[in-house]
Parts: sequence; structure tokens; C-alpha cells
Amino acid sequence: MAARPKLVCGEDELMEMQEKFRSGGITNSISSKVIKAPPKTNASIPGNESIFAKRREMVEKIKENTFHFQLPKVQVLKDVVEKCETVEIKVPEKKRENHFPEVFQRMKSMKASGSGSIFAQQLRKAKMMRDEVAELPSVILPSCLNQCSEIAKAVLGETEANKIHQENVQKLSSMTDKDILREQQQLLQTLDPKLIALLKNKKKSTSSSNQILVETPTVTEISKETEDEPEIGEIHEMKNSKWLHMNHMEKEKVRWMASLPPLKEIPGESFQARFDFQGRLLEANVDLPVTIALHHHGEEPERAGYSINELMLLSRSSKMQQRVLALNTLANILENTRLGIYDSCFEAPLIPVLLDNRFLMLVRFCLDDSAPSVVAAALVALSRLLSSPFDETCLERCFIWHLGEKQPNLCSRIQMDSTDQEQEAEMKDYEMSRVDVIKVCLRMDIPFRIRYIFEEIRPEAPAVIAAIEILTRMARHSSAVAQSIVDCPRLMDAIFQFFLPKDVTSLCTSQEQDRVNNVYGLPVRQVLRLARVIASWNAELATRLVVKYALLESIKIYVAIDTVQLNLPTQEALLLVLDSYYTWRTLLRQGVGIESFLEFYPVWFPQLQSYQSSISMDSGYSNSSNARFSHHLGSSLLLLMEALLSACCTSGCCAGSCLGDHKHLHIKQVGGLREAVEICVAKWTWQLRKITDPIPDSAGSLLATGIHLLATFYTHWIDPQAPSLLDKLCSSHILPLLHSEPMQELAKLLIQHSNLSSTLQSCSRFPESLPSVCATAMGGELVPIMASSNPFPLFTSIFRLLRIWKDKSASAQVVDLRIPNSCFDYLVNLTGPLSSLSGNWFTRYELQFLHEFLMICAEWGAFTPEQSRLAHQVALTAITSLGPGAEVIAVDWILHLIFQKDFILRGFDLDTSLEQLHLNETLLSITLNGLSHVGNFYSDQLLPEESRKHSRTVLTLEHRQILPTDWIYLPLVLLYQRDLEKPLEGNTNIVETALFSLRAVYVLLFLQPTWFFHVQPTEHYARLACTFLAGNDIFLDKTINDYMWPILRKLARQHLDFSRPVSGVDDFIDLYERLIDQFEAVSYGNPLFAAFLLLPLQQHQPVRFRLKLWCEHPNALRILTLNDQQVAENAKFLPLEWSCNLYLV
Repeated sequence: MAARPKLVCGEDELMEMQEKFRSGGITNSISSKVIKAPPKTNASIPGNESIFAKRREMVEKIKENTFHFQLPKVQVLKDVVEKCETVEIKVPEKKRENHFPEVFQRMKSMKASGSGSIFAQQLRKAKMMRDEVAELPSVILPSCLNQCSEIAKAVLGETEANKIHQENVQKLSSMTDKDILREQQQLLQTLDPKLIALLKNKKKSTSSSNQILVETPTVTEISKETEDEPEIGEIHEMKNSKWLHMNHMEKEKVRWMASLPPLKEIPGESFQARFDFQGRLLEANVDLPVTIALHHHGEEPERAGYSINELMLLSRSSKMQQRVLALNTLANILENTRLGIYDSCFEAPLIPVLLDNRFLMLVRFCLDDSAPSVVAAALVALSRLLSSPFDETCLERCFIWHLGEKQPNLCSRIQMDSTDQEQEAEMKDYEMSRVDVIKVCLRMDIPFRIRYIFEEIRPEAPAVIAAIEILTRMARHSSAVAQSIVDCPRLMDAIFQFFLPKDVTSLCTSQEQDRVNNVYGLPVRQVLRLARVIASWNAELATRLVVKYALLESIKIYVAIDTVQLNLPTQEALLLVLDSYYTWRTLLRQGVGIESFLEFYPVWFPQLQSYQSSISMDSGYSNSSNARFSHHLGSSLLLLMEALLSACCTSGCCAGSCLGDHKHLHIKQVGGLREAVEICVAKWTWQLRKITDPIPDSAGSLLATGIHLLATFYTHWIDPQAPSLLDKLCSSHILPLLHSEPMQELAKLLIQHSNLSSTLQSCSRFPESLPSVCATAMGGELVPIMASSNPFPLFTSIFRLLRIWKDKSASAQVVDLRIPNSCFDYLVNLTGPLSSLSGNWFTRYELQFLHEFLMICAEWGAFTPEQSRLAHQVALTAITSLGPGAEVIAVDWILHLIFQKDFILRGFDLDTSLEQLHLNETLLSITLNGLSHVGNFYSDQLLPEESRKHSRTVLTLEHRQILPTDWIYLPLVLLYQRDLEKPLEGNTNIVETALFSLRAVYVLLFLQPTWFFHVQPTEHYARLACTFLAGNDIFLDKTINDYMWPILRKLARQHLDFSRPVSGVDDFIDLYERLIDQFEAVSYGNPLFAAFLLLPLQQHQPVRFRLKLWCEHPNALRILTLNDQQVAENAKFLPLEWSCNLYLV
């Protein structure tokens, strides 16, 4: 058998193998032997056959030698259209001088002779002349000469034209080429240049069929021959070579074997993006070898790489390998895009462009492919389009933090009105993808297709994980989508059967594997992530997963089994245990699985006891990979116990002597829990105080979870000995740790890891129809809070426990609390404008720290006057960054910081403020004394008790802010909206609502002007207009006037620009017209209302406001009366009016 050539074989070896094959030295691997059939014994020797018999025998032989086959069916992408070509046959017209046939006339000069009649002599002479013309040598005649002869025939007649043509031919034949060129130049000089240009254009437009062929080659042909010379030489050399089957050369294919054309200089800065197979963007002039297979025969063959259009076209190729290659490359490009690598590379974000070009439909078509490899590649591409593995990893990392089980609600940000919702069913898929991508996936039956792939195709591990990630991202959309995934027939059954097995014997093996390709029958940790995302929506879905699919049984098996025995790679086995704890914690937060956890007490309590002796905070130990896993595992276990305590106390169960009537959780059931945790916390705090290196991230998280567990325990534990135990814990361990040198160094990292003070820009790479948590900022930078050595979790836990200590114990009142100075430096960085990362999902963990820090300083009186003023401004700034789930934090800040009289008096010198701001001392005193009522009013109006209760229990939270930037005006705006829906006349709460709002505005305007005017002054004007538009007599109240006049004068000193758009107002001129109508209807010439209308009428404002009042509302001028004291101080009446229309009024 012939051996196959190898990569290491040289040309000599290949030629030797070829000669052996040709000489017969090597036998074919598949040989055929022809065996002749024996002659028929009963066949007689044929005699003389008739003609008909011979014909019949010949027909039978032809039938036997005929091959019968069916033409293959060719699939085309477009309809076949018949090509219809019609050739016009042009009959040359014979030009005549008249409309009748020419009459043959005899020549009068001829005389009769014996050789024939005069008519016959004339015919013979004409024939001889035609023969002489035919014998003339061929010359180069331009096409214009033929045209001239045709014109001459039409003008002079055929006979005279032939005569002139013959003379021209004879004259040209007698001239040399130089004479012809010289005469041509003389002729061109005498003619009009315009006429020459016209003739040249006419010559170019004429077809080549009208030109006389010449023997002399043109310049273009000569250049082509010179260019083809090396190629022809190369072809002849290959023909004469000793390689087989090279006798017939295909020039088109040989051309692609030539050298690449040189790289062209790309004009400008933009160029077509091309990528390699790993999804990396290639530079414009990068010179790569052709051996890496990045050059092709498409556009720009000299450039390496594939463009997006070429990859999308290649994904519909008839070759399976090309489809797989294109889909894998697109998946890599999408992964790099989601990491933020291409944020500043393209003119428009790549993912919205792909969605607009129907990439989602393309991938869906590939999921229906018959080739399993194409289906697997399509699953990975769809997963990279919908979700990011890096974002999911960051969300999982939050599980080792307090309240890290909260999940984001990633529904579409585009709100459809009632009309669009009615037309939603009629919208096509690509149209719907611009509104909500996940809804399109549901319409495409993605869950049903994934179920079929799991049951029938059974792909390898990467495709299985990609399919689970697709379902996880879809489940994050809404509870309805999560419900539809659970309701999909046989989908969850297949997932739990194939990828969460409960048979322990099949999971164990004695061999450790580095990689697993087939995950059927093995636990896949991504399934646990899908389960907890579904369970985080509500308790009903969590109960269904536990009851129908026995989720808790699988979790308990994976937690209890030894990870060394699992038939999984070591890292995957360890992560499986962590995911099991994370999922169990989510179920406990939903009130599911409490009894199962108590039954599991003999397993988890010995693990907790082992941490007392085996786990250390030493940096040399903590920096190893095994130590980091032990720290994460311990954090997961402690937070699981903390979730158990919270769930029991919320549902009525209690730990020992906790509040509540139900005591399902007794001391004997969790005996030694508090003691064991306190021993661990005491040991770890002592070790961290002695550490010389920076505190390891995982070690700090472990200590923080232990402190959080104790804080939750002491919050709900009512016992006479609780205060004394808490005193001992905090005074002996927590306070010394806070005052230690390692904590001083750790506090210096607060600014470095802060999202609120970061200068990074938030990413805009995702469309609103497919939002993301954005773990990376613009340019692919990791958001600061997710970086290693994050100090926020440990400080948050310490401050939380100290606040509980102050509330539970009287001895804490006299303790000297020394907070690191770096914490106050961190506050200074938060006084400026909000960072673009303030709305990031992961910023909520920094806001938890900020809440505990501000509250402990306010409650302990640890602020100096300057720091108190600083903390007040930070609370005003950061409250707009709070999202759903942080309603309790917002209420604490409103009641205890923003509208707290004692806190404000501590930070502001009111005597100096009264002199500098010319404030009314009586009015300010009344306002400060009533600030507690203002705080209660805002907390009830903006954050009602129902929303606070809901935020404590819900696990999946919307990704938005709960308060707008101008939240101080929100009660006024709501009052105006209610008045539009239903008039508020006779409602006694109207004036009270407006009065509380104006008091808040008055205090913050004069005490925090820097924060107040972070919002544009024109927006303040638009919000204050609600005071005049809501109701008919609010502005007539004397108390309202007392607050509105100083606010209006302060606002008039600012730079007002009514030409700029105002947020929340579609058209400001419409709002101003409503103000004028209200003024005419109900004001009775109120000076406050009139002064308010004057601000947009100043000369530097747009003239349309003055035209609106002076031209369209002349009746308002009759009641608009103000004296000098009532006109705003900075009202500008210069420059002079330039509008002619206004002068004509």
C-alpha cells in the first residue's frame, strides 16, 4: 500500500514516491481485477443473419452500454430567470440621392466596336476596376475613413464615391508611414480642436466590429503581453516539469498561485475592518504570511483577514467547514466586543449593527443545520451575542459578598406604547429585534430547539455550556420568560436528567481528567446558575424547581461528595461545590429549603469547626490557590448560614430567643453556631492585625462574611446577655482591627476601587434592546470595584456591626471611634459631579459601604464641622445613584442626613450664612425646626412603605435609579401630573405638598448651592412652574409667596438659557404658553406670577418668548404690573430689541 506524503517530506522524496508509483513498485490500496465471463455453452455459432436481426442486436447492445443516472438537484438562493437575448439584425441602408432606383446610364465617351455593344463594354470595364481594387495590399485604415466614404456615397452617389475612395487608397498606398503621420499632424493643426475632440469621443464609442483589423499591435496589447510573459514562462515551466497531470494548465487557477499584489496605502483614517480567526482586529497595513490562511480571493486580496460581511456570507456557504469557520470567528469577534476591546475602533457599536443586519436570524437558520458541528458553532455564536461569560463570572464573584445573591433584571430598556403593543404580533422578527431581542428568541422557539439539540444531537461540552448560557440570559429578562423556559415541554427534564445527575456512583472515578468533551451524565455547574436565576424571580418558581426536579437533592449530593472523587477536572469540581452553595442560598432567600438545611447540620457544622484550626489569614498561606478556594468556600458557607437566619426571622422563625412566635429554629438545632463563628472571627482579626503585607482579597471577604453573620445574629437575638457579649466582641476584636495599621493601608485603596469617583466612561456598546451589567467600562477596563484587593466588603461589615453595637449597648456611647483618615479623603472625591459608572450594577456594593460609613459617623458624632458639611453633600449627590433594593438606604439618608437639623447645624455656620446670603432669620429658623416633617414627607412620597418591604424580599432587581437627579422637585411634578388627570380644587393637601417641597428647595438652595446647581437653572425654572400650574390658587398662599420670592431672586442671578432643551419638557415654548394662559385665567395680576413670567422675556433670551406674550397674548399685558422692587435684580433689558415684528405690535 502506498504511504501518504507527510509534511516533513522534501521534493526529492515526493519525486521518488511518484517514480515508484509509476513503475509499479507500489500497489494501490484498492485494486480491481477484471474477470471475463465464460462463454455460453448453449450458444450456437451464428449463421447468416438477416438485416433486421442485425439491427435488433445492435439496438440491444446500445441499450446495454447506456448509463442511466439522475441529475443532482442544485439548490439556489434566488429564483431562476430565463435569459432572453434578442439580436437585432441591422440591414444596411443604401443611401440614394432620390427615392427611386438609380437608372443605369451609358458613358457617352464610349463608342461601339467589334468587341461588343457599348453596354457590354461598360460592364466589362467596371468589373476590371473592381478586380484592381481587390488586388491592392492591405493598409491601416481608421474607422473614420470608412465613415467618410459612407458619407461621400450619400452625398455624391455610389459611382463618384467609389472613384474618390479608390483615389484615396492609391494615394495612401504610395505614401510611407512617416508621410502619413506628417500629413495627419498638418491636418490636425488646421482643424478646430472642438471638432477633433468630438471625433475622438465618437471614435471611442464605436464598437470594435466597425473597425478594420490591423496587423500592427496596439500599445495596450503590447503591455498585456509584457505583463503575461512571466506568467506564461511559469506555466511553460510547470508544463515541462516532471509532475503528473500538469499537461493541461488552467490559467485562472494558476493566477491565484502568483505573488500577492502589494499593500495599498489606505487614504484617511477609516478602513474596512478585517479579523483573524481568533476574532482579533488586524491593522490596515499588517503584512502576514499566506500560510496562516487569512488571504482569500474576495475584495482586497492583498489584505489578510475577513470582514464581517464576508464572514456572514461564508456562514451560508455550501461547505460545512466554511460555515463552522465563519460562525466560530464571529463568536470570537462578539466575545472581544463584549469585553470592550473594540469600543473605540468602529464608527458605530458592532452588536447593534449586527442586529440591524439580521445576524440573529442568520444564527437561528444555522441552528437548523443538519451538521452537528454547524449547530454547535451556531450555539456558541448565539451565546456570545446574547451574554458574556465575563459578566457572569463577575456576578458569581459577588456571591461571596453580603447581599451578593441579588440578580439584575436585564429586560429591554425600550418602552412600547399601547399602539406598538397592539402591533407587536404583526412585527417581523428583524423589526422586533430592535425593540427586544429576547422576545424575538422566544418567537423563534429557541428553548424548543435547544431541547431537540440536547435530546437528539447530543453535542459536546462547549455547545452544551453555550446552550445553558443562552437560556440563562433569556431567564434574566423577566419572570414571564423564566416561566416559559420552565414550562417548555421536556426541556428542564432533559437538563436535569443529563447535566445534574443524582447517581453518586457514576460521578466518581479514580482518574483525574484535565478536560471533558462529553458532559452527558456529569454535573454541569452552569445548570445551577440557570436554576438560581430562575428561582430568584419568585418563591413559586423556586418551589417548582425543588419539588418537580429535586434540585435540593442534587445540591446536597454535590456539597457532601469529595471533590477529588468527581469525574471532573479539579477546577470544575471545586466551582461545582461553590455554585451549589450559591444556589442553595438563593433558595433560602426565597424561603425554600430551610428544613433541608437544618437536616444537613451534621455536615456543615463540622466544616465550620474545621475553619477554626485549618484556615489562616497569613499572607503566605492566603495567596495560594488552595487557600483562595478555602476562603471562598468558607465565605459561601457563612453567608448560607446568614441567609438561613434572615429567612427564619423574616418568616417568623427565630434563633433562640429571637422575636416572633414560631420557634422552628431552636438553640439545640444550631447549638454552638454563634460561639464557633465568634472564635473564627476573633482568630482572623488577630491574624490580620499582625499581618505585614497587604490584606489578601479572599481573606478579607472571609472575615467580612463572618462579621455579617454575627451582625445578623445580634440584630434578631433578644437576650439579657447579648449586650455584654457584643461589648466583648467589638471592644476586644473589631475596634482594635479598625485602628490597626493594615486597615489604615487598606483604607487607602478606597479611592482606587471606587466606581463613584472613577474617571472611566461607562460603555455604550450594547443596544437598549439587549442590555448588560457592563462589568467592563469603555476601552475594556474592568470596573474598579471588581478589581482584586477590594476593600469595601470588610469595611462594610465592620461599620455595620459597630452600628448594631451602638444601638444594643450603652457602653458603646463612650467609646473613642477612630476612623482612618483615608475614608474622609474618599468622601472628598465624591463631592464633584457623578461618575458615569454611578449607574453601574456593581456600584450597589460601594453604596452599601457608603451608607454604613455615613450613618456610623452621623450616629457616633465622628464628623468635624467640615466633614459634616462634606457628608451632607455626598449624601445629596449619591442618593441619585441608588437603585431598586436600596430604598431603605435612601430613607435613612433622607431622615438622618439630608433633612436632619442637628446634622446640618453641626456642619453649617448659620450666622455667617445669614449675613452672606441675606436670608430671613425667622424664615430659616422656622424651616430648620420643621425639617423632620419635611424628611418624613419626602420618605413617604418618594419611597412608600410598600416599596421598602418589597425591596427587602425581592432578589431580582431592575437595573435603574429609584430617584431622578432633580428628585427634590418630584412631589411638585407629581402634584402637577395629578392635576392634569383630575383637577385638584378643594384638596387641602395641595398647599401642604407644595409647602414641604419649597421648604426643601429653600434649605438646599442656600446651604448647598454647589450641589443644587449641578442641575441646569432652566430645569429648576421648569420644575418651579408646577407651583403655578398645579391648582388655581397655590401661588396665592402667603407662605408659598414667602418661600418663592427668595428662590426666584436666587434663580435669576444664575445664567438662564431658555434656548437649550430641558429634560422632561418636550417643547419649552408650549410650557411657557400654558403659564401665560394660567396667568390670564387665575392670577389676578399676582406679582409673584408676573415676576416668574418675566425671566424668559429678557433680551438675551430667544425672541420667540417675547413674541408669544406681546403678539399672541395682549390681554396678559394689562394685568402684568410690577414695581422696581419686584423685578428680579439681574433682569437684563440690554441689548436693545432688534425684532421688527415686535416693534410693529
